[in-house]
Amino acid sequence: MYPQNTEILQGIYRKNFFDNVISGNAARYYNKLSKDVPQETETVTYTSFGSVPEPNQLSGSVTTAGVVSAKVLKDYKLTVKVVEHQVKVPMPRSVAEDNPADAQSIVGKLGGKSSFYYDRLFMACLTSTTLLGYDGVVIYSASHPESGTNQTNIDTSAGTPTGAQVETAITSNLGAIHGFTDDQATPVNEGVMSFTILVNPLQYFTYKSVLDPNMSQQAIDSSGGTGKFRGMFTIIPTALVASKTHYIFANGAEPAVGFFHKTDWDMSSNMYTDSDLWKIDNTAMFMGYARFAFYPWQWKSTARYVFT
Repeated sequence: MYPQNTEILQGIYRKNFFDNVISGNAARYYNKLSKDVPQETETVTYTSFGSVPEPNQLSGSVTTAGVVSAKVLKDYKLTVKVVEHQVKVPMPRSVAEDNPADAQSIVGKLGGKSSFYYDRLFMACLTSTTLLGYDGVVIYSASHPESGTNQTNIDTSAGTPTGAQVETAITSNLGAIHGFTDDQATPVNEGVMSFTILVNPLQYFTYKSVLDPNMSQQAIDSSGGTGKFRGMFTIIPTALVASKTHYIFANGAEPAVGFFHKTDWDMSSNMYTDSDLWKIDNTAMFMGYARFAFYPWQWKSTARYVFT
C-alpha cells in the first residue's frame, strides 16, 4: 500500500525532485562559469566594482618621487532583483493514486528540467540586450567605458568556421582578454592561461580538433590549425549557443556572470491535502518554486566571437 500521509509523500517527492536537480547540476555549466551569490533580500545593490590605484615610488630619481596623489574610487553599482520561477504539472487524481511510480517519475523530470533551466537563463543573461552590468552596458559590447576609452569583448568575421578560422578567432579573443584593463589602467588578466569555451554542437568537433591536446598524437593532423592553443581550453558544446558563435571565459578570473539566489528550488504537491484542486477538481498538482536571477558581473573575463 502506497502511503497516503501528506508529509511522507512530500518527503518522497522532494527527494526525487532534489536528486534530479543535483544530478542534473553535475552536467550544467552555469555553476562553473558564474559567481554564486546567496541574496538575503529581494533587491540588493552591490558596490566596490571600482579598482584601486597601483603603487607609486616615493623616493629615488623618478620625477614624480614623493608626489603621490590619491585617486578616488569610481562609484560603480549593480542593483540585483531576484525574481520568482515556477514549474508545475497537473495529473488526474485517479492516475496519481493508482500509479504512484508515474507520479514520482514526473516529479523527477521536473527536477531535471529545473536544473537545465539554470543553463538556459545563464545563456539568456549572456545574450540579453537589456540586462546592464556595473558599467552601464550589456555584458558583450564594443563600448565598455570604464578605462576612459571604450574596450570591446566582441568580434566577428566571415567564416564557416574552419579549424584555421577558429584559431584566428581565438587569437583575437585572447589578445583582447589579456589586454583588458580596469579603471586604473591595470591589466586584469595577467598570467591567465586556462579558458573555457562554449560552442554550438554543430561546430564542436571543429573546435575539438583545434583545441584538444590528444589531436597531437594522431599520425595525420587534419585540424587546419597550428595546435598552439591545445591544452588551454575546456570545450563545452551546448545547443543554447547559436550556431557559428563561441564564448570564451578566463578560468580563475572574476566570473563574467553572477548567479543570485534567495530561494533555492523547492517542491510540493497537493496530494491528500484539503486543497480544492485535490478534493473538488480531483487533480494532483506537482510544483517547483524558486527565486533567483542572473546578472552580468565582470565583463573583462569573457569574450564572444561570431562567424557570419
